[in-house]
Amino acid sequence: MNIITVTGIRPDFIRMSEVFRRLDQDVDIIHTLIHTGQHFDQLLSGVFFEELDIREPDYNLEIGGRGKEHFYQNAELTVKLIELIRNKQLAPDWIIFLGDSNSVSVAPSLAKEGYKIAHIEAGMRSRDRRMLEEINRIMCDHSSELLFTYHEDYTENLCKEGIPRHKILCVGNTIVEVANKFKDEICKTPKRQDMILLDIHRPENFKHPERLQGIFDQANLLKQQYNLPCISLKFPRTYDMIDTMSIDTGEVEPVDLMSYKKYLETIYHAKFLISDSGTAQEEPAVFRTPVLVPREYTERTQSYHTFCSYNLHIKCPLSNEILSYIDTAGKKMNPNWLGKGQASKKIVEGIKI
Repeated sequence: MNIITVTGIRPDFIRMSEVFRRLDQDVDIIHTLIHTGQHFDQLLSGVFFEELDIREPDYNLEIGGRGKEHFYQNAELTVKLIELIRNKQLAPDWIIFLGDSNSVSVAPSLAKEGYKIAHIEAGMRSRDRRMLEEINRIMCDHSSELLFTYHEDYTENLCKEGIPRHKILCVGNTIVEVANKFKDEICKTPKRQDMILLDIHRPENFKHPERLQGIFDQANLLKQQYNLPCISLKFPRTYDMIDTMSIDTGEVEPVDLMSYKKYLETIYHAKFLISDSGTAQEEPAVFRTPVLVPREYTERTQSYHTFCSYNLHIKCPLSNEILSYIDTAGKKMNPNWLGKGQASKKIVEGIKI
C-alpha cells in the first residue's frame, strides 16, 4: 500500500510525528512524507526533527515565504503537489492530511483528480467563517473519503453535514502520545508556577489593534495580580503588528519561539497560559496547566466543559470568576476528552482496512 502524508506547519508535524513513525515501521506500507514548506523557520530544522524523532521529508515543495498570501500558497501547492505525484509516479492509495492550515487546501483538487483523501482532526468546527482555518477544514473534510476525529462531538458535526458515518473513525487526539513521550521526564520536578505564558498569533487578534491591546492589558493586570513575570512568544506576524500599531505591551517580556520540549517544559511550569492557539488548549491539559482563551469562538468546546480552559473576554475587567478558575482549575481538570493516547495506532489500522 502506498501512502502519502502532506504536512506543512510546525504544530502539524508535532501531531503527525507518531503517525509518521507507525507508517514507516509498517512492512505493508510505502510511506512518502511531503513537506509543503508552508512553515520554513529555523524551528523546522534538523534539531526539531531529531527532537520529535521525525525523519527528513522525502520532498519539500517550498511554498512558504514571509508575507506570502494564502491564495499564492494554495495555487502554488496545487500545481507543485499534483505535478510531483504525476512526475514521480507515486500512485498513492491514500493521501493523508492533518489539521486546518493552508496545506490542506489542496485536498479538493486532489479529490477531483481521483485521489483518495484521509483527514486527521476532522469535524472540528468553530462556526466562525472569518477564520481561514474554518474554511480549510470544511473543504478538506468534504473532499475526504476517510475522516479521523478526535472526539465524538466532531463525528456528530460531520454527520450533521451529511457525511456518512461509515467514513468516520473516532481515534482520540494525536497530541496525547506525543506529549506523553516527554511527560515523565518533565514532571520529575515539582511544578514551579513561576510565570505566565502569553501565546498570541491568530489574525482575529493581531490584525485588530483594540483586541491586541486588550489582550496585553489583561496580561499586565494578571501579571500584577499574581506578581509573576509574563513572557510572550515572539511570533513574527504578531510582533510586526505590535510595532506597526504601536501596541503598549507593558511589562510583558517577548521571548523567542521554543523547541517543542522547551515549550512543554514552559507549559508545565507556568501558572497559566493566555493563548489563542487551538492546540494550546490541548498540551496544557496533559500537564494540568490552566489556559485563558481570548477568542470569541473555539472549536474545542470540550476544553471549556472540562475546566481545561476558560474563555477570556478581553473587554471586561478581571473578574472573580477568572481568578477562581486560575486558582482551582488544576484540581478540576479532566483531560479525558483528548483520548487515551492510541490515535496513531488506530489511524494506521483504519487506513489499512
